[in-house]
Amino acid sequence: MAIKRTYTRKEVEGLIGALEKQARDAMRLAKLAEEEAAKDSFQAYNEFRNKVGEFRALCILIEGRLKSVEAVRVDDLRDEYARLDTLMLGLLVRASMRFFFVLSAKTMLPMGARDIFVSELHSLYDAAEKLRRPEYQKQLGDKLKGDLDTAEMILEEIIDKAPSLLKFG
Repeated sequence: MAIKRTYTRKEVEGLIGALEKQARDAMRLAKLAEEEAAKDSFQAYNEFRNKVGEFRALCILIEGRLKSVEAVRVDDLRDEYARLDTLMLGLLVRASMRFFFVLSAKTMLPMGARDIFVSELHSLYDAAEKLRRPEYQKQLGDKLKGDLDTAEMILEEIIDKAPSLLKFG
């Protein structure tokens, strides 16, 4: 019979601390990406997306460990994890919204934008699905709900224009 590994509260707290650092780094990169997107540069946005990928990987570890913590009381850890995850999902939605807004004003996508565009479609859908989960509803403020709706509207506009946008100049 296999023995299931358990984790200490301190181990999970350490991972949540690392998650918070990832979130701070992502905020900095999102701001830089917004500034560069206006200049048709997506390098900073790619760096932001890579940071989001690191954050998501750490989330997978934390979710697994939260299921196997030795501690009796872990509600506070789950709440802090949900708070940070919601913060990052909100940051992702807002960054995507700004990115989509820049793209919606273009008559043609710059080189490299198509791949980012396709990736963003998936990310926005995944973020929206996760934010609709019951455990995230209490963390979801009106502003984030509005941002999600706005991002979806901008995305629909881009999808309507997509055949003409997917020409490369």
